[in-house]
Amino acid sequence: MVRERVLSALIAVPVVVAVVVVGGPWLALMVVAVGIWGVLEFYRLARSAGLKPARAVGVLGVVAFAAAGYTGSSIAVGAVLAGMVIASLVFQTLELGRESAIANPAVTVFGAAYIGWAVGLILLLREVGGASAGLGHVMTVLLTVWANDIGAYFVGSAFGRHKLMPEVSPNKSVEGALAGLAAGVCVGVGARALGVALGWWPQVPTAHAVALSLAVGLAGQAGDLAESAMKRNAHVKDSGTFLPGHGGVLDRIDSVLFAIPVAYYYVTAFHM
Repeated sequence: MVRERVLSALIAVPVVVAVVVVGGPWLALMVVAVGIWGVLEFYRLARSAGLKPARAVGVLGVVAFAAAGYTGSSIAVGAVLAGMVIASLVFQTLELGRESAIANPAVTVFGAAYIGWAVGLILLLREVGGASAGLGHVMTVLLTVWANDIGAYFVGSAFGRHKLMPEVSPNKSVEGALAGLAAGVCVGVGARALGVALGWWPQVPTAHAVALSLAVGLAGQAGDLAESAMKRNAHVKDSGTFLPGHGGVLDRIDSVLFAIPVAYYYVTAFHM
C-alpha cells in the first residue's frame, strides 16, 4: 500500500506542479476535469446513502464555477451558486416530483458547490496580485496540504496513540494531526521563502506566511475529516479508484477543497 502511494504520488505531483506553473487554460482544463470527476464521485456517495442528486446539473455547475473563476470574476462565482439552486429545484420538480423534494436538490447544490466553488477559487487565486504572486499563493496551499498529509500519515502510523475522531476516521490520531500541522507550516513557510529567494514570487510578511500555512493546514484536516464522514454515511472505504493506493479523486482533493477557499479569502482580505 505504501509503495503504491509513493509511486502514484511521484507521477501525479510533478504533473500537477507543472500545470500550476504554466497556469492559464491548462490549469483551467485540469481543475475542470478533476472537478467533474470529483463531483461524480460525490454523487455516487450520495446515491449509496439513498439520495438521487441531479448529476447533469452538478457537472454543469462545476463547469460554470470554473468558467467564473477563469474570467476572474468573484461576483460570477456567487451568481453560479444562485443558478445552481434554481436549476436543481427545477430539475427536482420536473423529473422527480415530490420524491425527496428537499434532500435531493440540497445534495445536488451541495455537491456542485463543495467541489465547484474550490475549482473556481483556485483559478482566481492563481491570479491574485498578478501571475507571479498567484503562483506563490497556489503553491503554498498545495505544498502545505501535501506536507500536512504526509506528516500526519507517517507520524500517525508510527506514533499515534490517541484517536482524533474515531467515530469518523478510526486511523487518524492526535499525534498525527499535530505533526501534520507542524510539517505543513514548516513546508509552507519554507517554500514561500525559497520562492522569494529564487525570484519566483514576491515576498509577504513572515507572520502572514505562518498564519496562512496554519489556516490552510487546519482547513485541510477539516476537509479530510468531512469527506471521511461522508464515506461513513455511504458505507464505503474510498470514494473511487482513481490512483493505486490513493482511492478516488475526492479522496485526493478533500483537503484542498477546504484549503483553497480559506487561502483565497485570507489572501484577498489582507491584500497579499
